[in-house]
Amino acid sequence: MVLRAKVIAFVCYLEGSDFLLPDAMLMMKRASPIKIQICAAAAKFNRYKEAPIHRTKMPSSKTLENKNQSPRNIILYIVTAALIILALYYLPNYFFLEKATAEHAAVVLNSLGMNVQTKIVGESVFLEEIKIVKDCTGVQVIAVFFGLIIPAPKASWKNKILTLAIVSTILYVANLLRIVLEFGLVYLKILPWSLAHYPLSLLLGIIGVFVLVFVANRLLPEFGEFLFGITRGRIAYSSK
Repeated sequence: MVLRAKVIAFVCYLEGSDFLLPDAMLMMKRASPIKIQICAAAAKFNRYKEAPIHRTKMPSSKTLENKNQSPRNIILYIVTAALIILALYYLPNYFFLEKATAEHAAVVLNSLGMNVQTKIVGESVFLEEIKIVKDCTGVQVIAVFFGLIIPAPKASWKNKILTLAIVSTILYVANLLRIVLEFGLVYLKILPWSLAHYPLSLLLGIIGVFVLVFVANRLLPEFGEFLFGITRGRIAYSSK
């Protein structure tokens, strides 16, 4: 009887089943506890045996190393970034950028069937009756990206310049489309200027900044790693 119970249990093991017939369960209960040993031949023919595990090594050239960033280096980065942002925003004369923004917006609006003219009065540029000022060009956002990317460590100058060029181009085009959209809403009398300008500009600006941060991080991974490291109190460096 005990031998029959052992045979039934062995067959269930080979089939990968935990189910035992009632007779076998009864006979196993009546019999004394027996330690069942499975021979190598049984394991060989078990179709539910584990698959071999393959392990691969990570490339040694891409090893990541986390280091604690000293408060001195963080403060130095913040001060450098702030100086770059303030210098780029306040020192240059952006009249040329205001003029280019107004003229390019007028070209797009006229191509859409709107009769729009630009005019220059002294050092001021107007798109019809709307004055295009420095903040209309998006230069404040460009200055912030310059301030954050230029002092970022562990990134080559070639990649920094490329990233800044692409981000600045995307920002200029997106800002131009924003002006066209807002002016078009006012021109077609869909929204008053008070609603078309500030609330819509704020919403589009937030979305645009998120997109630009994503693009900058894709083009310059060191930028995202550095900023993320600062928020956690450490910097993630990539060894080359």
